[in-house]
Amino acid sequence: MSRRAEQFDEIYAANIDPWGFRTTAYERDKYEATLAVLPRPVYQLGIEAGCSIGELTRLLAPRCRELIGIDVSDVALREASRRNAEFSHVHFIKGELPAEWPDVGPDLIILSEVLYFLSESEIRMLARRIALRWQRKSHCVLVNYLGDTRQPLQGPEAADIFRHALSDADHILRSVLDGFQIDLIEAH
Repeated sequence: MSRRAEQFDEIYAANIDPWGFRTTAYERDKYEATLAVLPRPVYQLGIEAGCSIGELTRLLAPRCRELIGIDVSDVALREASRRNAEFSHVHFIKGELPAEWPDVGPDLIILSEVLYFLSESEIRMLARRIALRWQRKSHCVLVNYLGDTRQPLQGPEAADIFRHALSDADHILRSVLDGFQIDLIEAH
């Protein structure tokens, strides 16, 4: 088990909802804005990286024919599976990004408050892996916190590194809202 996986398991073991995913107005507003930016009503295959305890997953499930949630924490994934048990088309896998990005061709990718937990080189590698697998006209949504992440990279900085590393893509929009920004990217 990696140090990152251990750290997140410890966080979730101490508090299954450490960032208030279920209770805060910030998270509720972020989820609503994320869903509102999606150009299509339904996607064939979505991937939510850093799915945590599956709260956004529950909202994305009706918008995807198949949805894969990825997280590095076993503790979070158990809770995500429990919270999404009624959705037979939603699957969870343990994986540490970027190395364990799934070998599938999604038409929707959600990277919500996950990039700034990676190093600059990991973000670039993740962008390369995604570019090799996503389909033409696929969408990638980046959501990043605007405050202090307490990580080496801040949210907007991580988003810009990812956008510039992602080949064959158009930056469709950037929306700066109360406490977070959303970027929508489309594959050529």
